[in-house]
Amino acid sequence: MVFERRRPENKKRFARTAGAVAAVAVGTTLLVAPQASAADKPSVRELLQQCNTTSSFCAFHPQSFRTYTGPAHRVGEPTYNCDNTMGELGVGGQDTTGSSDNVGVTITASAGFAKVFEVGLETSYHRTWERSHTDTIERKKQLNPWEKGWMERGTPKRQATGWYEIQFKKRYYGHFVWYVKNYTESGWDVGNPGGGYINMHSQPMTRQERNEHCHR
Repeated sequence: MVFERRRPENKKRFARTAGAVAAVAVGTTLLVAPQASAADKPSVRELLQQCNTTSSFCAFHPQSFRTYTGPAHRVGEPTYNCDNTMGELGVGGQDTTGSSDNVGVTITASAGFAKVFEVGLETSYHRTWERSHTDTIERKKQLNPWEKGWMERGTPKRQATGWYEIQFKKRYYGHFVWYVKNYTESGWDVGNPGGGYINMHSQPMTRQERNEHCHR
């Protein structure tokens, strides 16, 4: 995550430019001053928390959008066939996909910057965003005696990258305008609920698993 760096405008343009725009040039120039300390500028977390709350203007400008399949993960708890005969048993459970970003900020549906993100995405790509999605998935699987079975899933996901523009009526850390660049958020692919994949697995139980799950 980096802040935008811009070259200062020339003096003639400064003379014709409104104060808010001048603050952009001055603010972003001072951001890259080598003598500036960490205390001279807000963290990305602090900036995003001001978006659409204390800021006078906040917008998300998407630059890319893609869909993909998320990493494999287990769905629900394993199912144990504690019998001496083969059985067809239900395997699976609930699988929840939330939203995550590359700056470590907790994302909730009520967060100001989250709503701005959704507006920017819908405006630029005509895409909606679902903050949290839960599926209940169950499949039948033949399990041999004393086997356990489990489900593995790769979830359909989508990802958007772009930058935030945040303006203030009063100076915030000395400047009226701040930018958060290279913001990336990933979440459930609401446009492709049947995507991804599901794999079923099984293997013999260990003695410990027999004792823990098949004790009668």
